[in-house]
Amino acid sequence: MVATEKTFWDKRYGRNFLKITALLTMLIDHIGCVFLMERGDIIYKAFRAVGRISFPIICFLLVEGFIHTRSREKYMINLLIFAVISEIPYDLAFGHKLIDVGEQNVMWTLLLGVIMMYFVEKWEYSFAVKMALVFLAGFVAVVLKTDYSIWGILLIAIFYMQRNDRRNALLYTCFLMFVQGRMQSFGVLAIPFIMAYDDTKNDVKMPKYFFYAFYPVHILVLWGISLLV
Repeated sequence: MVATEKTFWDKRYGRNFLKITALLTMLIDHIGCVFLMERGDIIYKAFRAVGRISFPIICFLLVEGFIHTRSREKYMINLLIFAVISEIPYDLAFGHKLIDVGEQNVMWTLLLGVIMMYFVEKWEYSFAVKMALVFLAGFVAVVLKTDYSIWGILLIAIFYMQRNDRRNALLYTCFLMFVQGRMQSFGVLAIPFIMAYDDTKNDVKMPKYFFYAFYPVHILVLWGISLLV
């Protein structure tokens, strides 16, 4: 019997492959935001649609990182540090001012998500308390005006609470994407990538803090280029 060659979707990929996918699609999204927003045409919308792939993957990997990290406290500290570092580049690129209190960068949402998981884990057997913690984190995200706000918190909660049933988690994810509206519904394109994830696969080696640093650095670079053009 002749073995058939595996297609992309038949294969399984490690964590860094998903991280690189998330970063590339996020870069495409931010290029659209910084350089094409004023056009508002089909090209701009295409860039933003591709960018919707990024966040579901990031939330999925955030949960994976939380589950497998040796230190939850260090995980939160790293997110806090890069949330602070990223705020000025984020405000410059998207708020067009040095300090913009109207919206905070997505690292704050991720940090709130990890804090939520930290406490939800301690109340694993109380559904009511878990739901209260999820909506408390969502409320804080709304008050702080973090990127993706309560929707990001809910997505993180879905991936965490359904971590033992990935198909069920992705079903809830689809529903959440479509509830948010037409553009966010393109987030379902992240699902094949998440389905292809296998944490036992040997992965391409990357510098330890590359994925943290990429966020503020690429935003700052895009802002700098926007000043030149």
